[in-house]
Amino acid sequence: MINYALVLLALLIIGVSLIIRTGRNESKKLDEAYEYLNKFREYGNSLIKGNENYEAYEWLTMRGPKMQAKVGELGIARGFIPPYSNIQYNTYQIIVNALPTLRDEARDPMRGFNSLQNPVIHNYYSMIDDVLLRYIGRLDNRLEDAKAQIKNPFIWLREGVQFFVQLPILLLYWSGLIKYTTYYRFSNNFIIKLINFLIILIGLVSSVITIVTGYNPFMEIFNNM
Repeated sequence: MINYALVLLALLIIGVSLIIRTGRNESKKLDEAYEYLNKFREYGNSLIKGNENYEAYEWLTMRGPKMQAKVGELGIARGFIPPYSNIQYNTYQIIVNALPTLRDEARDPMRGFNSLQNPVIHNYYSMIDDVLLRYIGRLDNRLEDAKAQIKNPFIWLREGVQFFVQLPILLLYWSGLIKYTTYYRFSNNFIIKLINFLIILIGLVSSVITIVTGYNPFMEIFNNM
């Protein structure tokens, strides 16, 4: 019985530790997203005033690829056709592409005299702003989920068991043998989730049996029945 209790305790500790780590990571991402959004709006305001803040533009540009990767699919426009263009982009990366285009359009005296009132300039500005807001919304939801999960011991157990079930896949990802998309697909596979559920169910039943009657007495009762 002591062994079962120790295994259960270890799974609970691992599970709650993973949830706490997830919450901290989401909180850090949220701070970074707000920082990028505020800097972007600072840059937009400088364009409105006709006095471009080039330092803000440099800051945004250097961190643009990293933020583009973080927003993921939220930052991709499918079948995008830029204004005054006949070219269609199947996967248009909004942050890394729209930011320099916004700057070029705003600096062009024929496009709107450095004003975001110009529809084209306003369109590019809104695209980036909307992507960042949607990304912040997603992070907010994840952070709220983590806060709710920290109060539920059953979820601690689920996360602890899931960690060991997915450990071989995780090791392949850490070693660089598979990409994150492959790791994510395998981790969310129905079979993996089913195995995770069965292990939790069997573990709970075994723990209850051991605590209440002891394994051997229970098997004697079961055989007599």
